[in-house]
Amino acid sequence: MENTNDWYIALVTPNTEKECVKKIKNLVGVKETDEPYNADNKVNAYVPIQRELHEWPSIKKRKWVDKVLCPCYLFLQCTEKDRYDLACRAKFILRFITDRARTDETGKRNLARIPHTQMENFMRMIGDAKNPITIEPSQLHVGTKVRVKTGCMAGIEGYLSREPNGAVKLAIYIDYLGCAKMEFPIEDLDIVEE
Repeated sequence: MENTNDWYIALVTPNTEKECVKKIKNLVGVKETDEPYNADNKVNAYVPIQRELHEWPSIKKRKWVDKVLCPCYLFLQCTEKDRYDLACRAKFILRFITDRARTDETGKRNLARIPHTQMENFMRMIGDAKNPITIEPSQLHVGTKVRVKTGCMAGIEGYLSREPNGAVKLAIYIDYLGCAKMEFPIEDLDIVEE
């Protein structure tokens, strides 16, 4: 049975994100794999990572490094019961991000939840990207909805944005984070009729 639960955002200490994923998998008894996501797991833990080439011209050194796109954030896909259990058992989780805009009937803030489809698009964008991805905290207010029509990212829907320097970018919205953007050739995009 496929896991389509929403994703929670856990806050962890800086520079421990990858290690926290391993600890979560050990806590819930999930086998360690290279795949960032397995639909059959009861609990999934994910950290968005992008490979970058860092260059130090003064010492003429170049090195490929893994850069965490959302520092201090760990994305967890699970039920509310499993999330509560993890919050009690995983002492390395500092807290869960709350939705400042919504409260329950008692006035308490709800936990922030990212819909599964948005996380699927985000994980696919990171996995298939040929250009660097940036996370923009601002939300998209204006833009044309588009769909990628060719290549390894075919089918991903997002919004067209144009940077001040004239570069065209495909942006996908991710609740509570903002937008993930990457440069994209405009000829590979189709307008989505709403």
